[in-house]
Amino acid sequence: MRHLFVALLGLALAGCISPNQGRPLNFGEFPSAEYQALAVHGNGRIDGRAFLKTRAGTLKPAAGKDVALIPATRYMAPLYKAYQERRPLGEPDARAKIYTRTVRADAEGRFSFAQVPAGRYYLSCEVTWETTGTNGPTTVGATVMAPLTLREGEEVQVELTR
Repeated sequence: MRHLFVALLGLALAGCISPNQGRPLNFGEFPSAEYQALAVHGNGRIDGRAFLKTRAGTLKPAAGKDVALIPATRYMAPLYKAYQERRPLGEPDARAKIYTRTVRADAEGRFSFAQVPAGRYYLSCEVTWETTGTNGPTTVGATVMAPLTLREGEEVQVELTR
């Protein structure tokens, strides 16, 4: 009887938890051909600013943080899904990282990518800052991410925030 109660309690508690919560998404097999077909150079440009807004309305720039420009391939689709659902994500194949470009944001969180080929991308950046709490300094913030489509020769302005 005790085992039945424990099993029923487990089932009841399982119903309170989202079936996806905490379960990492995986990338799957790396599609070499898809990545080899990606253009390396182009004539597009992406300028932007990465920041978060505090509850008090203060803007916190991604000062000195790396901003990533990631090709939005089928392989990388779980990356954006994990961001949207706030789920953990397994590690991507190291070969995918070769195709990711990074730049460092300035003190105001501004960044720029030049000579970008036309295509679909994800822009991603971690925005953090220190705050003083009752237990001393604490780092707070979040990752910001957005999809972006760039046409040949296009120049776009982006606000990368939540």
